[in-house]
Amino acid sequence: MNTKYHTGLRIAAAAAASAGLLSVLGLATPAGIAAAHDAGTTHPAHLAQPLHAAHPGAKAVGASHARNWPTLRSGNRGPAVSAVQHLLTARGHAATADGVFGSRTASAVKAFQRQHHLRTDGVVGANTWNALIVTVRSGSRGHAVTAAQQLVTARGHAAKTDGMFGSGTASAVKAFQRQHHLPADGIVGPNTWNALVNGPAGTTPAPRGYRLKFTKNWSAPGNSKLALYHDGRLVKSYRAGSGMGSTDECATKLGWLPSGTYKVLGHQTNRNTAIKGYAIHLEDKPCHTKQGKTGGTRGDLFIHSNMTKNGESRWRGSYKSYGCIKLAPADIKNLFARLSQAHWPKNLTLQVS
Repeated sequence: MNTKYHTGLRIAAAAAASAGLLSVLGLATPAGIAAAHDAGTTHPAHLAQPLHAAHPGAKAVGASHARNWPTLRSGNRGPAVSAVQHLLTARGHAATADGVFGSRTASAVKAFQRQHHLRTDGVVGANTWNALIVTVRSGSRGHAVTAAQQLVTARGHAAKTDGMFGSGTASAVKAFQRQHHLPADGIVGPNTWNALVNGPAGTTPAPRGYRLKFTKNWSAPGNSKLALYHDGRLVKSYRAGSGMGSTDECATKLGWLPSGTYKVLGHQTNRNTAIKGYAIHLEDKPCHTKQGKTGGTRGDLFIHSNMTKNGESRWRGSYKSYGCIKLAPADIKNLFARLSQAHWPKNLTLQVS
């Protein structure tokens, strides 16, 4: 054998030894990465694609097979489901963030899975989670931020759920990370997402009693949702609107209800002011501009419909309002009937996010 042949053998042996050493150390070689497959598919594991430019500061996250993700499917409820719905919307597959995994959410999951070459079963398992999550940090905006804010709030560290990652959200994330022995950098990356959606020890229990929750639809404010919950379980959900189409909380007579938790101050079936008929009176609330700054206080806020003072309908099919939450007449009567049956709890609140 000639000198060139011996040299080739030595190079090949060195390469093989290096690959073996990398394997022993647990470091993947490029070939190993290319060979990684999604469970139940014949497709290689895919990195999540970058978010749309409307969400600056958010970037895609690759798969990590070392994490244990919860499996979510039709029939599941809760904050993790709401997070999936927000993340799907952020990825271009709109899903109503009501925390209920129904047929529409399953359809959105399947569409996302097809796009990312995953098993199209409508079940959110480890591979779908890995493709779905995106890293969000200070300066990020959009549905992925809202998902993180809702989860960190559900885990006992209140954050304003406005879709804007500001200093308050960063502080809440850091507190959560410290509690769960994660690097307290205020960035919601794969490990923090994983801890948030798994709901480890220290999560807050479902609130007792009745409460109302208004979930804003960022792409169509007039197609938002008002829901009634009892002991953390959904009782009834209604289509609702707030404002005249603007998502600015401080746009008087145009913007929607400011985010936050409201005390219910009272209710009437024959109110006779600018707001007539069936109406639930809410406390005043400071508003926040799109830049996250406080812009004053919004007052004269209600949950109502378009009626006469005696509750007769003047409904024309519009969910637009001057900032109050507006329901269809039949829906607000249904809501009143359910709350009357519960004797109008004195501690009734409304959460807006």
